[in-house]
Amino acid sequence: MRRVVGIMEGSGHALDTVGANVVLSCYGDHGELPQMVSWLWKIRDSGIKFSIRTYNSVLNSCPTISSMLRDPGTAPQSIGELIKELEKAASPTEVVELVQELVKTSVLDGILKWSPSEVKLDLHGLHLGSVYVSLLQWLDMLKDRLRSTEGGCIPLEVTVVCGSGKHSSVRGQSPVKGLVSEMMFKLSGPLRIDRNNVGRFIAKGKVVKEWLCKDGISCSEEFVEATGFA
Repeated sequence: MRRVVGIMEGSGHALDTVGANVVLSCYGDHGELPQMVSWLWKIRDSGIKFSIRTYNSVLNSCPTISSMLRDPGTAPQSIGELIKELEKAASPTEVVELVQELVKTSVLDGILKWSPSEVKLDLHGLHLGSVYVSLLQWLDMLKDRLRSTEGGCIPLEVTVVCGSGKHSSVRGQSPVKGLVSEMMFKLSGPLRIDRNNVGRFIAKGKVVKEWLCKDGISCSEEFVEATGFA
């Protein structure tokens, strides 16, 4: 892969999202974590946005996170807790670096819609590890953004679209849906499966704001402490 990358760079081919993710995926398939870290730096420095596939490639290569999600009810429930748990679990240094680098950006711009009527997070296309990290980032962002609407417009509904399991290995049993459900239970969250659409979770925006903003913790401050990135 290094030879291929060298040929690409030597021939003057500009790096794009597709090519960057192919290289990242190849490094991940061979367990070359240090090369993945360096390549993520290169992607970021090239101004290429991380995509769903970027997240999938990186987090599929993090065995510690995969192990955590075998029992999602015990998995860390914030980005800060996740980083600390990875460090405590004596994960390879590169795993911590990969996750830290990944969460400095996010794929939320591509999977999140925000309007006065609805905040919708669409998890289609994300693998389980990517769903987990994206949910943690989404909750942090949601908390900070809703807190900034004090006295302002709160979206009427908050929804998380995860699918009903039609394309799961066991039809009708969606691992993504199960993970969202476990996290909502662990966090005492208000989102529940929609009676009219079993492939999504839903709650009133006002209720979500009350839930997320009931304490005085700033998620932005937690994020900076965990990642060292302001």
